[in-house]
Amino acid sequence: MPLEVFFAVLLAAALHAGWNALVKINAEPIIAMGLIMVCISIVALVLIPFVDFPPAQMWPWLIGTLGLHFGYKVFLVKAYTQGDFGQVYPIARGSGPVWVLLASLVFFGAEFTRIQIVAVLLITSGVAILARFKRGKPLTAGFYYAVVTGLWIAGYTMVDGYTVNQIGHLNSFVVWMFFLDGMIATVWAYRYNPKVFVVSLTQHWFVAIGGGAMSMASYWICLWAMTQAPVAIVAALRETSVLFGALLSTYMFKETLGRSRWISAVVICSGLVLIKLA
Repeated sequence: MPLEVFFAVLLAAALHAGWNALVKINAEPIIAMGLIMVCISIVALVLIPFVDFPPAQMWPWLIGTLGLHFGYKVFLVKAYTQGDFGQVYPIARGSGPVWVLLASLVFFGAEFTRIQIVAVLLITSGVAILARFKRGKPLTAGFYYAVVTGLWIAGYTMVDGYTVNQIGHLNSFVVWMFFLDGMIATVWAYRYNPKVFVVSLTQHWFVAIGGGAMSMASYWICLWAMTQAPVAIVAALRETSVLFGALLSTYMFKETLGRSRWISAVVICSGLVLIKLA
């Protein structure tokens, strides 16, 4: 992987962790997500005049990914409702790259070196180590929702990666996808609880602006990276956001950096070294 792509995706991962940290406010997950998507749709609307209108062959993929992105949001909210953030987030993000890798190998005949496969599995394992399980207690519904959320993540990652690689028009795809996705998510959050949504938008406007900007920049960088390197490798590298999130939680929210987080950091960093060497 070229050095500039490697560090660009790490920057995207840090931005992803940043907007997730902003979501940790006194609001329901669906409302917090809606606030961020409001800003994203507005920014995308401003950018629309500066990009090409999506060509006809892109629209089926664009509509398909909108469904996948919405499914991801629905199941992520269900996972957060049924389980703890500390367990749901790592499982959802960590399982996604594994599904992408398997789909790339089985359905698309992609070729990876052994080092690349080991690197993806190391990063995924490091992310999963952060999930908090309690011995002797059965898995909650949140865990299963998180696993299914990972499938949705893999789905839109594969579709988006294919679109920007095979059809092109990266900027057009990103801007229109964010505009339409933002509109759908905004309506969803508003209809869930109009009064709370409006109040939260006035009280937590910084979440909408900061979170929206970081989310949009993060995914834009990742899609560009998918035109420069294998989708599965970029997907795995992107999920180092969980490690950045752990660091942010330590310094911003004064959470303890326990043994599992140190082990996770070592495993993830090992995967990063392998990806750079591959």
